[in-house]
Amino acid sequence: MASSQGINKVITYKKEASWGTKPASTGGQALRRVTGSFQLEKDTYASNEILTTQQVRDMRHGTRRSSGAISGELSGSAYSDFIAAALRKDFAAGATTGAIIVLASTATTITRSSGSFVTDGFKVGDVVNVTGFTDAGNNGLFLVKTVAASTLTVAALAGQTRTVEAAGDTVTVAVKGKKTYVPTTGHTDDSFTFEEWYADTTISRTFLGEQVDTMSVALQPNSMATIDFGFMGKDAEEATTSQYFTSPTAITGEGIYSAPDGFLFINGVANGVVTGLNINVANNIAQEAVIGSNSIGAKSRGKVAVTIDGSAIFEDNTVLNYFDAETEISITYVLMSADNTNAFVVHMPRVKIGSASTDDGEKVVILSFNGTALEYTGSTTGVEATTIQIQDTTIV
Repeated sequence: MASSQGINKVITYKKEASWGTKPASTGGQALRRVTGSFQLEKDTYASNEILTTQQVRDMRHGTRRSSGAISGELSGSAYSDFIAAALRKDFAAGATTGAIIVLASTATTITRSSGSFVTDGFKVGDVVNVTGFTDAGNNGLFLVKTVAASTLTVAALAGQTRTVEAAGDTVTVAVKGKKTYVPTTGHTDDSFTFEEWYADTTISRTFLGEQVDTMSVALQPNSMATIDFGFMGKDAEEATTSQYFTSPTAITGEGIYSAPDGFLFINGVANGVVTGLNINVANNIAQEAVIGSNSIGAKSRGKVAVTIDGSAIFEDNTVLNYFDAETEISITYVLMSADNTNAFVVHMPRVKIGSASTDDGEKVVILSFNGTALEYTGSTTGVEATTIQIQDTTIV
């Protein structure tokens, strides 16, 4: 008799039009994963009746719900639906200048002769693709550090060596791919149907109303960047022997990001001593059982809470002083593809360090820290009023 093997399991998902309503069987997307598992859960309750037999006479099943967990290695576009759901905003295209005449270019700035980078909509933390400069080192991917009407301050990401270049080149500056962030209005409320298909035993399990409750991006030395999601769902269907999403779109083919192949910026300054960084998002979903239904009757979401924890080589007092003085900082991490043509960007414009402590031993001393990302409420030009923004340059 055949047994189900994880290597043969296919997980397929599709966004729902309404929470807990299974979408049509066409248009599903096969999911990349390291591990993935969804479960039906039930509340249970037992009788409290006192009997002379001194035993429990009955036990019943109560409200049904489902849950799930996906662990993956971060790759372009593969998890964009869930990232957008976690941040409550669909990915959307960023700013572009179109063809502009450049007045000047230096090692850190791009200055235009007319028009406005602010009006165009460029933001701090954007990764832009620059084309059209005569000097090839001035083209490619750059991180936007500050935004002014006529000037962008940028940092090179892919090994370019920016040089001073005179006015006159016709240049295009464009945010590559698409971005999402926690918005101030117009929040989305996405849910998904998932199917686990065990081809070797022809068993299909379908889970409804799954919403992203938690998301975590982990960056460690000598490791692939990882991304994990926790889901809370409304219900699950009875297992069948027929695959529901019969022709899912194949998994994406983008390469996996490696944590060492990136750039970390704190307050816009490159940092080379951080040894690990985890970024955690919690949607604080709550579910309510109701009388007269055996599945969850209602759900709600709390605030989008973003926290970080990390570690760094203890070589100066910078992080300790951030903690001691309750100083607000910005954190930007840019992961680069192996060929330096794409990037995955996490930008948090306002972070407070909540703890900082050092270890000990016959080794390099490591400083561990954690913090909370907060909604940006300042007035610096070009900073999005958000807790966290994420850009994926592979999304078209």
